Amino acid sequence: MIGLFVAKRVETGKWQVPHVDDVVPEVAVPTAPPIPARTIVLEDEPVTLYPGPDESPKGISAVIFAHHPQGPVIVPGWKGSKAGWKKLVACVEKLFAPFDVAVSETRPVGDDEYILVAVGGRPKDIGLDDHHVSGLAPFNGGVIPRAVVLAFSAQVKNDVRTTCETIGMEVAHAYGLDHEYLCKDVMTYLGGCGAKSFVDKDAPCGEKKKRVCKGGEPTQNSYRRLMTILGPRARAPAEPKADRQ
Repeated sequence: MIGLFVAKRVETGKWQVPHVDDVVPEVAVPTAPPIPARTIVLEDEPVTLYPGPDESPKGISAVIFAHHPQGPVIVPGWKGSKAGWKKLVACVEKLFAPFDVAVSETRPVGDDEYILVAVGGRPKDIGLDDHHVSGLAPFNGGVIPRAVVLAFSAQVKNDVRTTCETIGMEVAHAYGLDHEYLCKDVMTYLGGCGAKSFVDKDAPCGEKKKRVCKGGEPTQNSYRRLMTILGPRARAPAEPKADRQ
C-alpha cells in the first residue's frame, strides 16, 4: 500500500503540514508509471463527490475519504461573479501556459484522463473543522492521473488571485510536486511576495523551514519538474506570409 497525503493550503497563503490522520492508503499499486492528465477541468457548478481512491470521471476523491468517509458531499460551486470566474480561468491558464496541458471549463468528451478541480464552498462542506484551509489535494510524491482537488473559493471571499494560486498548488500536488521554501513560487507556504508562479529556480522544500524534498532530493524546481512531467506546450504554426507582387 502507498501512503497518500492530503495536502492543505491555508487562506493566509501559508501552508501547514498534514496530520497523521490525513494519510490515506491507496487501494491499488499501479503496475506501470501513471500517465499524467493532459486536461485540468475547472468546475464552477455544484458537484457531488464520493469517498475513495481518486477517479475524477466518477467524482471519487481521496480527500473526501480522508475527511468525510461515511458518504458523499456536495461542493456548492463558485459563488463569485461571472466576470470573476472568467478572470479566474484566465489566471489558471496563465499559470500552466508553459506546459502541455489544457485548462477547460467542461469535461472532455471521450477522455477520462483529467484532473477535476471542484471550485467553491468552505472546508466545513466536507466535514473539515478548520476555518483557515483554502485548498485540499491528494499527494504521494508522484503523478495521480485522475485526481480530484478542491479549492474553497468562498473561504477566501472568491478572491481571484488567491483562488487561482490555490488551484495551481493543488493541481501541482496531483502531479507530484512538493512544497517549496521559495516565496515567489506557487508551491510555497511563504507569503508577502506578490503574485506567484512556477519559478524556474532550484529551491529547498519546506513549509515553515527548509527540509529535504519528498523522495530525498535536496531541492525542487517546480517549473522544470512540471516541464519534465508534461513537456512544453506546442506553439501554433506560423501563418504563411503572403506573396508580394
